[in-house]
Amino acid sequence: MTEPLSPYSASTYDRRSEVEAILLADDTLLGRVYRHDLAGLTPTAMATEEGNENVGFVYNYRTQLRALLDEEVPNSSNISLQASRRVRKWLRTKALSPQLKEHLEKLEGQLSAKADDVVAQMHEAEIAVKVSEAAEAKGTPGIYVYTLPHYRRYPVDPDTGKTLLKVGHSSVDVYYRAGSAGRLTALPEDPILLRIYPVSDSAAKEKEFHAWLRDADHEGTRTRRAGSEWFLTSTKFVDRVARSLGLEVQVVNDLDLVEG
Repeated sequence: MTEPLSPYSASTYDRRSEVEAILLADDTLLGRVYRHDLAGLTPTAMATEEGNENVGFVYNYRTQLRALLDEEVPNSSNISLQASRRVRKWLRTKALSPQLKEHLEKLEGQLSAKADDVVAQMHEAEIAVKVSEAAEAKGTPGIYVYTLPHYRRYPVDPDTGKTLLKVGHSSVDVYYRAGSAGRLTALPEDPILLRIYPVSDSAAKEKEFHAWLRDADHEGTRTRRAGSEWFLTSTKFVDRVARSLGLEVQVVNDLDLVEG
């Protein structure tokens, strides 16, 4: 007697349709970007819909979607890392057909190999530092938001995207780079500048920023070396604080990487 075909029979397997069904039901930002694209929203409209100041996250997630839908491995090691984490989560939590499971296991191996490319990692960090140095050279007084490459690559809270960010002020010039008050010597990596919020009375505004972050329970771990300016937060949140305080948001680098 011939057994009836299961929903995941080899004769009915459609890889793309199965992945699309997962994305349609996905309540994370990845799933929302997928549905925004289906609805024809522009990156700017998506940023507005999601309350983000910058559109970089759209291109990041579109790159991840191409990996998931079309098995296209990103050129970026960091985006490959994000995509590989997503695939591993699907393998653990989703009801997958045997065929899709096999394909995703293969894809995860390819993504992990790219994510582990040390040369690519160094190249991406070097680009971010060069962009940071160019922005710092302008000497704009204001609030400066930094992170380290490690915290950018490995968010402290991957589910929310929150990671450790340093929120401090500079009234004359940027104090953070080497040769400026020795602040860089306490750090294991060259920091990446994410945001500048220009303001002349930067010291007073820094106090307001820190009060907002503490009230939202975004305080980070304090140590003698790290000081009290590190917060477990996101650029989305600090951008919202800046706008609430009437400040311009200058995007230098973003936590959401775009593929070069």
